[in-house]
This record gives sequence, C-alpha cells and structure tokens, in this order.
Amino acid sequence: MFNAMVYMCILELLFNHREFSINPNPSIAQLDVILLLKSRTSFIIDHIRIHVIDSMSSKLLNTTSANLILFPSISLFPHSQNYIHIYFLINAISFSQKLKITLTYSINKSNTIEADRIEFKLNLPCSKYLRRKIIDSMIFADLMSSGTLICQSQLRIPSSNQDFLSIINTICQFYRLTVVKKINSAASLYAETILGQPIVLLFKSINSQSDILIDGKSTETHFLSNLREEIKTSLT
Repeated sequence: MFNAMVYMCILELLFNHREFSINPNPSIAQLDVILLLKSRTSFIIDHIRIHVIDSMSSKLLNTTSANLILFPSISLFPHSQNYIHIYFLINAISFSQKLKITLTYSINKSNTIEADRIEFKLNLPCSKYLRRKIIDSMIFADLMSSGTLICQSQLRIPSSNQDFLSIINTICQFYRLTVVKKINSAASLYAETILGQPIVLLFKSINSQSDILIDGKSTETHFLSNLREEIKTSLT
C-alpha cells in the first residue's frame, strides 16, 4: 500500500514509508493523511486542490466546499517540496476502503498558467483505524473475563525466520499495539479502534518449529477478520 508511486513530468506525488502516512487521532474518530508533493519543474506550482468522493464510512473534513479541499497557502517553488494534510472523519471501520482522489494544480509559466491533475486511489486498510492504547493489566484481565469480547478469530502462522520477540516488536510497531503482558513465548497485545472498540491479540509460539498461534478477540467481527488477514499477509 505504501510502495506505489505516481510520476508526472511536472509534479511528483510519493507514497512510501517516509513520505506518506496515515495517522489516527488519539481522541476522536479522525484520520490525518499526509502526502508529500515534489516539484520537478523550474516554474512555480500553486492553486493546489484535492477532490475526494466521500464513502459510507468516511467523510472529508477540511473542505471549503463539497468534497473539495483548497490549499491557498501552499506553493511549490522550483524543485521544492511540501506536505499536505487531508483529514477524514470515520464513522465505520469494518472494512478497508479505497477512495478516489483527484489532485489539481496550476503551473505558472512565463506568460501562461497551465492546469494539470493527478488521479489516484487512497488505500485505507482496517489496520489504519487502530490507535495505540495503554491499558492497566488489572483492567485488561477484567476485560478478558467480562464476556464483552464476543467476537473471536484465530490464525496460525508457519515458522518464521524471525524470533518470537522480533515478531511481537514488528506487530506492535506496524499495527500500533501495546504489549500488556509477556511470559516466555506468549504475549498479550492490546489496541483500540478509533471508534473505541477494544482489540486483543494473544500470541503464542506453539511447537518446536516455532509456529505462531494468534487468538484475536474484539466486539467487532468484520474488523477483526480483516485485521487477521492483514497480519497474515505481513507475516507470511
């Protein structure tokens, strides 16, 4: 999802780990999508606009009119770069989304102003709706025994070249999970969705081949299943 690049002769819009990010707000159901624009021309680029079609699960926030964002204070001088932010209000997190986005801009040449555009799709996988949440071990134990985590999903990952601790660290970093408890080759991980639903993942190394068994628990069935598939893809 991060490796695709859209190249234009004038403007370059980059998607990779360093130049593209999706960040959940720590307190409200909002995503901040940050894009890096790079000018590849000797002219000034301005009048940058973003048009996004809302989905049933997300709504564009920093709009000046329906589905349109203007960036009047951002100009790209020759061979410069700048970041733009797109904010989405999220009202459902069960499934991943692909949003069609059109970026338009003007190129100020010596005697003329030319308009151009870049069209692309923004991928919002379910894991981007997770936010890091620290939970007390006693509260976590109460949650596990409360009976509220009625949705369950299990995944078995074949042996990996990574050791158990490295796998846990990778999962926590990439999916914004927090280790609640770790004993030998077992670990309890926790996060919340940006809508406040609890997400519990119990990792355990189950045999001499170091297969990993992951038990997922939540209150949201579809989200948990889709998150499981994302983790499976990242570990296999």
